[in-house]
Amino acid sequence: MVGGETAEEKLAQLRELILNARAMPMSASCVINRGDVLAAIDEVIANLPDEIEDAQRVIDTSVSKIAEGEEEAGRILAEAREHAANLAQHSEVVRVAEQMAAQIRYEAEQEAAALRRETDEFIDARMASFESVLHKTASQVRTARARLAERSGLDTGELPRLDKRTFAE
Repeated sequence: MVGGETAEEKLAQLRELILNARAMPMSASCVINRGDVLAAIDEVIANLPDEIEDAQRVIDTSVSKIAEGEEEAGRILAEAREHAANLAQHSEVVRVAEQMAAQIRYEAEQEAAALRRETDEFIDARMASFESVLHKTASQVRTARARLAERSGLDTGELPRLDKRTFAE
């Protein structure tokens, strides 16, 4: 990542840049350096793919761990079945083996379900974080565009009217 900062940190810097912009006298408008704002937005855009790639890597790792858990559960179940078959000679032994196999299956299924639930919670938290970052970015871009449109008359197609007082100040 550029400078080791997250997109959320870059957005906070962009917000500070806008917040600290020089105010226009007798106006709600302010003056900001277009190059600084565009550079800050470009940094956020450049960082988002890295963070999304990091999240995908986490998801892939989680999916891999679930697959390993399910594979382990399958191996344990296969061992339990084989063990039960070897003990089938005696009815009491068979009953005990079936109980053990059921217990092992139950525990393996519980473990797999817990791994799935944990992975889903983690993925949901990461996606919520990305959603928050994207929402903040969109909100700040909308605000900046609205201010730019207000100041420059971009919505009406007209240029702002200047009077002598503007230049006298």
